[in-house]
Amino acid sequence: MEPLKKFNIDTAASEGITLEEINLFLDLNRNGFIFQKVVERARQYMDLAISYLEASFICEEVALFGTVESFEMDWESAYHPIAQFVIIPKQLEELGEMLHKIKQALAGEYEDDIWWPENLEEYQETIKKRKLKFPELADDYFANLINGAYNEYESEYDPEEFSGTLLKENPEHFFGFWKCMYSDSIQQDFYVSGESWIIPPESDLNEILKKYSSIEEFNLEEGNIFSLNGGYYVINENYLLKVSFPALAKAFQCVSHVFNQEQSLSERHDWLYDLNSINTINISDYANFILFTINEYKIILWHQYKLTFSDINLLNRSAAAIFNTTSALIGLKDSISCNWSQLNDESFEELCYDIIYYHPRFDNRTIRKMGKSRSRDGGRDIVVYTHERIGYKAEKFIFQCKLIKSDSSLTATKVLDISDIVEQYEADGYGIFTSGVIDATLFDKIDKIANKRQLKIALSSKYEMERDLSMLPKLRDRYF
Repeated sequence: MEPLKKFNIDTAASEGITLEEINLFLDLNRNGFIFQKVVERARQYMDLAISYLEASFICEEVALFGTVESFEMDWESAYHPIAQFVIIPKQLEELGEMLHKIKQALAGEYEDDIWWPENLEEYQETIKKRKLKFPELADDYFANLINGAYNEYESEYDPEEFSGTLLKENPEHFFGFWKCMYSDSIQQDFYVSGESWIIPPESDLNEILKKYSSIEEFNLEEGNIFSLNGGYYVINENYLLKVSFPALAKAFQCVSHVFNQEQSLSERHDWLYDLNSINTINISDYANFILFTINEYKIILWHQYKLTFSDINLLNRSAAAIFNTTSALIGLKDSISCNWSQLNDESFEELCYDIIYYHPRFDNRTIRKMGKSRSRDGGRDIVVYTHERIGYKAEKFIFQCKLIKSDSSLTATKVLDISDIVEQYEADGYGIFTSGVIDATLFDKIDKIANKRQLKIALSSKYEMERDLSMLPKLRDRYF
C-alpha cells in the first residue's frame, strides 16, 4: 500500500499553487491524504499563541469537508512543528475552494482582506464554546496565551484594567488554568495548567485519567504534608516528594476564588487555613502524581520532585535537630553521650562506616570497608570518595577507626605511617574516627602533613561522633 500524499498548506501558499492544481491533487487523492499546517516558532509568546490559534482554526475548517483521523504533532521533520491529520474528503469541490481561500489568505493574496482577520477573531472569541476535532491545538493556544502572552499583553495596557478584564471574562486564567478543550470530547469538565489539574466534584477522576492521560488503572496511597526549611513535602511509607508550593498555591487560590468564590482577591490568603482544609492527600503508583482533595475538588500535581538519598539524609538531619529541640522544651532532655564500652573494634568500624554512608559529603556508592578489624588492610579501615560536582572532581578519602574504651586520648604515637598510607594509596583526604579525645600531638602531626601535601582532613573525636549520632537517632539506637 502506497503511503498517503501530503498537502502542506504553507507550502501551497509559498509556491502559489492554483485552484486547478489543488483540485487535481484532491481528485488524485480522494481516498485520503495527510493535511499539514506549520506552527511557526516565535520569540514572543503572543506570536506563538496566534500561531497555534491559526493552526487550530485552519485545521477545524478543513476538517468540515471530510472524515478525519490520526491527528499528531510532527516535531521532527522540520524546524517548525507541524500539525497534521489524515482526511478522507467528502466534498471535493467545497474543500478545494476552502484550501484555495486559506492559501490565498496565508500568502496575503485574498481579495477580501477582511475575511481572514474577522473569521479568526470570531473563532478566538467562541473557541471555548466549540466542540473541536483537534482540542490539542486549542490547548496549546491557551497554554502559550496564559503562561506567557498575558504578561506581554499586560505591558502594553494599564495593568489594573487588563487584570480586571481578565478576571471578569476568564477568572481561572488569572491563576494559570483554563478549561481543558478535551472536556467536551470526553464529556468530563476539568481545568488544566502547566503543572496541575483541577477536577470539579461532578467530574469523574477515573474517566478523565483514562481518556485524557491513558492511565487505565492506578492505586492511591495515603500521604501527609509538612513544611520544613521553607519547603513543602508529601510523605508516606514509600515516598518522600517535594511539592511545588507555587503550583499548589495557584490551584488552592483558583478553587477558593473562582469555583467556591469564598473571598475576593484583595483579601489576604490564609495558607494555613487551606492546608488544614485538605480532606485527603494521596500519592499514585510510582509517584506519578499527588492528589489533593479540598472542598470536594480534586487537585492533581504532576511529577513532583522525588527526593534522592542525599536529599532525604539532609532533611532527616534538620528534622532530628527540631525533634531534639522540641523534646528538650517539653522536658524530655537526653544526654547525647554514648556508652562506647558497648562496642568492640569490629562494631566500632561498622558504626564509622554507617556515619560516612549517611554523610552528605560522601558518595555512599563508593564506600568500601577494607575487611574485618585488625585485618591486613594497609592502614585503611574505610575508603570513600566525595561527590563529584561541576568544577570539582571526586576526592579519595582514607579513614582509620580507633576505638578507645578508657578516658585516655588518641595520641600521635598511636597513629603511625599517615604519610606513607596517603602516598601509597594516592589519597586526597585523610580522616580519623575515635571514641576518645584527639590529643594535641596528633592534631599537630596531621596538620603538618596536611599543609605539606595539601591534604584534606576529616577528624571525628567522640565529641563530633556523638553530635553526629544525635542527628541520626535511628543509627544511634542501632549501636547503643
